[in-house]
Amino acid sequence: MSVNSLQIEDVYQILNSIHSQATGQTSLAPTNTYEFTSMATTTLAAGVDTVYNALMNTIGRTVFSVRPYERKFSGLVQDNVRWGAIMRKISYADKPIGAEQAYHPVDGTSVDPWKINKTNVLEMRYYGSAVYQDTTTIFRDQLMQSFENESALGSFVSGQMTHMSNKWEQYLENLNRATLANFIGAKIDANNGVVHLLTEYNTQTGQSLTATDIWLPANMPHFFRWLRARINTIGRRMAERSGEYQVQVTGKEIMRHTPFADQKIYLLADVLDQIDTMVNTVTFHDEPLAYADVEGVSFWQDINTPGSINVTPAVINANGVVSQGTAVNQANIFGVMFDRDAIGTNVKLYDVANSPYNQVGRYYNTTLTANLQYTNDLTEKGVILLLD
Repeated sequence: MSVNSLQIEDVYQILNSIHSQATGQTSLAPTNTYEFTSMATTTLAAGVDTVYNALMNTIGRTVFSVRPYERKFSGLVQDNVRWGAIMRKISYADKPIGAEQAYHPVDGTSVDPWKINKTNVLEMRYYGSAVYQDTTTIFRDQLMQSFENESALGSFVSGQMTHMSNKWEQYLENLNRATLANFIGAKIDANNGVVHLLTEYNTQTGQSLTATDIWLPANMPHFFRWLRARINTIGRRMAERSGEYQVQVTGKEIMRHTPFADQKIYLLADVLDQIDTMVNTVTFHDEPLAYADVEGVSFWQDINTPGSINVTPAVINANGVVSQGTAVNQANIFGVMFDRDAIGTNVKLYDVANSPYNQVGRYYNTTLTANLQYTNDLTEKGVILLLD
């Protein structure tokens, strides 16, 4: 017999066996855990009591299996842009400076203090947004026979709302994940800001390690310490005012800088965990990992291939025109470092509202409506870390 057939099972013999194995009195022995482990099932076994063998057993407790979920990539959510169909971004390009005129006067001439020198401005625009809705139906009376009291029915409805909220969190997370994947693909397509870690490491150390070799115990400490130092170096270069790690628009070249406080560093979770446990525990660490926005990413696009993306990204050319890029199927993506303004999500509208009560059907609908804008700006600084 088994508890799974709605029986009260006497398990003293199994308990004695388990205890003797756990305390070392006997060796490991076969144990029938099926007899005392109640496995969740969709089958309803009513059964009767064990005293009179006549009274039907009833449900003693209901467990509402739902818990709040918090999305990943929450750092990508930016200020709400609610009004208007177009969001614009104005940047300022450097122009050459002119000759000094105070110390080189020429007889018979004058200096014109009113010469015009217009600022070279680059205006970028974000268009469109993504919308979706989600609806759940709340029945008022139809489920009364399924619950023992009003409180239990209320808990069921509360679980419905938590479930809807969880879906919103994960939908937003996955669209953020796709926006991040587009940025990675666009940078690789443009071959801009792409760092080939293994090539650099082998060049500096005189080795010829492969992507598999770095995970060998003898190589891991040295490689991941070097990687952490390399990330620090890149972070410092991003903080310099320059055109490095950016896509430039011809005639509107923008010199940008990204202070550490504005840098976001998303690393594959395996990589970040190795840095935290193998490097940070034995190495002084101050910047930028100590205070930049750092997040471990379990996977970039597909949970079964964590370090890979396969996207056809939106890209921008030197004339500032957006088009569809070439397909990017890239593995061994260790991480991405970027300015906070390079990737973002603007929540234009988030609304949860109830429909009027349907007195005939005796229910009402709760609908979540969302309107979001997912943005990339390749003229902002960004670096892709590849293990190749």
